[in-house]
Amino acid sequence: MKHRVVLVVVALLALSSILAYAQTATIEIAFPFKAGGKDFAAGKYSVDRPQPGAVAIRGAGGAAVLLSITRLARLDKDASFKLVFDIVGDQSLLSEVWFGGEDGYLVLSTKEAHKHAVVGGSTK
Repeated sequence: MKHRVVLVVVALLALSSILAYAQTATIEIAFPFKAGGKDFAAGKYSVDRPQPGAVAIRGAGGAAVLLSITRLARLDKDASFKLVFDIVGDQSLLSEVWFGGEDGYLVLSTKEAHKHAVVGGSTK
């Protein structure tokens, strides 16, 4: 009996960690951009976390899985989903992914001078 209880607790913990990464967001991006070394057209995309430390972006313009360089500490209680793009010249480079109420993911570190563009979306 005690062995079964331990197995149930372990299974519930594993399930809760999987569900923590199950959040998917949808977002309309009004400009072409680059993510994970690939070019994407403007359009509607879904963003999720297929595994810890990775972010996936999918849409009619293509798909990419980006590995997180580091986690970014959230200093507010913002519950909205956001993508941050580094604007370098005429290129928009996906650099940060923020799921609502959580720390963010840095997926690109731009060394040259740049500006930021922030695009918000919704979570399911």
